[in-house]
Amino acid sequence: MRRPDDELRNWEDRTGILNIPTRLIRWFSGIFTGVWLILIAISSYNSVSTHSGESWDAQVVGIIAAGASNIGMALPAAYVLTEVIDMVFGTWYRQRTRQRAQEEGMREGLEKGIQEGLEKGIHEGRQEGRQEQQERWLQWLERRQRAEESGLPFDEPPPSLNGEQPTEE
Repeated sequence: MRRPDDELRNWEDRTGILNIPTRLIRWFSGIFTGVWLILIAISSYNSVSTHSGESWDAQVVGIIAAGASNIGMALPAAYVLTEVIDMVFGTWYRQRTRQRAQEEGMREGLEKGIQEGLEKGIHEGRQEGRQEQQERWLQWLERRQRAEESGLPFDEPPPSLNGEQPTEE
């Protein structure tokens, strides 16, 4: 089981020039690629329509030149989108994780409380049983001593260990 300290520390790790959270590298890469491809498609269409009638190699050079400049726009756009996704979904995920951990802690606490209560109940029950057994023996001894002092016959059997009087057969 992961400790919350480790999870929080890993949650805040950042890397790279853009200081992107390590847990969001895949998101950033996907968003950057998507934004860059969209920008290249738009600029390529614009370049082809601008250079229509020229040779294909002039059109390719125009597309490459337009696409290269799109990296400068795709990087900040991807960074901002990644951070926004992290703020929105990251907060939701952290709240959900915190709630799940709280529920798990409550369940563990309840199970531990039940176990401790059961152990305490067994211990107290044994003590009560010993006290009751001792009380039965003391009462039996007292009746026997009174009978001996009075000179009366005493044929009552001693109390049994299970708390019942034995039956004579």
